[in-house]
Amino acid sequence: MPVLNSIEHYLSTDGIRITLADVSDAAREAQDIHQLQSMAAVIMGKILTASAILAMDFKNHEGVSLKWVTGSPLGTIHSDAYEGRYVRGFPDHPECSLPDYSPDKESDFVSCSGKLFVTRYSLLKQPYVSAVNLSKGDVAECISEYINASDQTLSHVEIETKLDKTGHISRCSGFIAQLMPEGNKELFHKLFETGEKLDLWGEGDHSLTGLLRKEDYILLGKADISYRCTCSEDRIKNSLLGLPVDEQQSLLDDEKIEVVCHYCGKKYHISRETLKKWFQEKKGGNV
Repeated sequence: MPVLNSIEHYLSTDGIRITLADVSDAAREAQDIHQLQSMAAVIMGKILTASAILAMDFKNHEGVSLKWVTGSPLGTIHSDAYEGRYVRGFPDHPECSLPDYSPDKESDFVSCSGKLFVTRYSLLKQPYVSAVNLSKGDVAECISEYINASDQTLSHVEIETKLDKTGHISRCSGFIAQLMPEGNKELFHKLFETGEKLDLWGEGDHSLTGLLRKEDYILLGKADISYRCTCSEDRIKNSLLGLPVDEQQSLLDDEKIEVVCHYCGKKYHISRETLKKWFQEKKGGNV
């Protein structure tokens, strides 16, 4: 069973790598921050999980950002995983009205004429972006489609959620299995391409826990994972300084402005005098 609020990296002697993440508390926090109904909450939670499991190079603190153009009323969903232990995210339209969650309806809101952009960051490489046009499928199927198309690595993804009676997320977990270059392809097909999903939270023979135990996987690394935003007044300052001069000037019409972080909902109130100081610093003169 996945450890609550953790990310784990495994490798078997048969050359199969598994990254497993449970983002239950982070998914609930995202649901509360953005006041998401059950359908949007499940999709957001699964995409947070997808970001976490795609950041597989934990030794070099790989980060992953997803820009998920859903083609549905949710609009674009943004999600980040960074420093091997943090996730954050938001949908463009959290206020949209969707039906209650049901597995057979999920694909209608994530892959209708959708497109997925993935940006990877690493200590070893320059950031790079890859993209894939999505065919009909749920979040896990779309991520598998992306990995197999972009990395050309045989991969399998499963992501599951549980809702309580009030429509709030109680568990949100997932994993990605990948065949390494010299791995046992026949075994990979046997384990992951039978069409039957593994039991993510059970302990039996057809559970993820049973698989890790039976196939003798070695734990390479483990960390706690939580929802954490990187917003700050300095980041807001840098964003405002990047605006055209006429837009900067218009901000000075009011005594103060309010900037709300899309990821965490935190509100920043910036006074006119502070704005003047920032713009003067950039210009080296008066505004």
